[in-house]
Amino acid sequence: MTKEKSNPQSPEEMAKTAQEAAVKSAMEQAQAMFGNIPGFQMPGGMQEQIMTQMGSGVPDMAEIQAQQEAMLKAAGVDPAVVAQAGMQNMAFAQQMMQEAMDGTLGKGLSSSDAMAQMMEAFGDDGWTINRSETGKLDAEQLRLLAFGAPMLVYNDEKVDSLADDEDVETIKCTLKDWWNVTDRESTLDIVKWLLEEGHHAEADEALAEIHKRRIENISQEERCDEESKMGDVCLIMESMLENGWCPKGQMPDSVIAWDLVRVVNLGRWAYLCGYVNEDEMWQIMQVAADIALEHFSSWEEYGRSFIMGRGVWHGEPVDSETAYEIVELLLKSEESPWKQSSFRAK
Repeated sequence: MTKEKSNPQSPEEMAKTAQEAAVKSAMEQAQAMFGNIPGFQMPGGMQEQIMTQMGSGVPDMAEIQAQQEAMLKAAGVDPAVVAQAGMQNMAFAQQMMQEAMDGTLGKGLSSSDAMAQMMEAFGDDGWTINRSETGKLDAEQLRLLAFGAPMLVYNDEKVDSLADDEDVETIKCTLKDWWNVTDRESTLDIVKWLLEEGHHAEADEALAEIHKRRIENISQEERCDEESKMGDVCLIMESMLENGWCPKGQMPDSVIAWDLVRVVNLGRWAYLCGYVNEDEMWQIMQVAADIALEHFSSWEEYGRSFIMGRGVWHGEPVDSETAYEIVELLLKSEESPWKQSSFRAK
């Protein structure tokens, strides 16, 4: 029996296939970024909508960009990084199509090599602490807001203000699409989940086992167990030690700071959307601060927990590296709320 001969793809078909694969991969990565949150799912039809617009040749890029930036911001993912990756993917697809058309595909400098070179060309502007200096918040309110400071720095927002650069409708759409938060009840449901379980519960179980037995005694079989976070916790712990992101002997006992930072910001967003009143917002932040004090004794310990938690989130050391850079800034800069507010209430 002879195999059915397939028709070779044209350069245009190859480019379209690569483009579709890139979009699919990007959407899958975005879903993975947000973790397993109740009611948390990819907005239906987004991938199909993007591909349809691409196929029509008149994509509504402004709308797509606005949706992407709002969704990524809510999860603590830098839109600039995603935009950079998008440009790299587009350049990659364009070069691959050109190589196919001139017959050099797979010869000489490959499109993947070119993409790697472009990635190296992008610089890192670093992180900054922005302040409004309006004086509208008192000392205790600034202290409570400081427990959400890592995400404020990540999103390039003011660390001394409740305001958000995004308009309220954009924030509402983001909370609905990604957190299924649409009112007071759903806000409090997610807050409760983050405080009681979130992404820290399973990781803390693995951490306790590692502290009890030492990391070198954790078997490869245990690390590969997909039913637990043991593998991710071991990987991030080793990365933190190897890179000096945490002093030896000072590894956190919990990664709950990762969830507490998000609780504070969720409370702020819900208030801006009118889902909770101001008193309820401060109460949400107070609960997060009180729980932080049960686990940690300083901003340094809180920061190390955040560093580990962000990395364990989906097992990527680069996420811990980003968190480390932000935490170091918050611990050292005189403009930092961690420098200007005490960890414990006075």
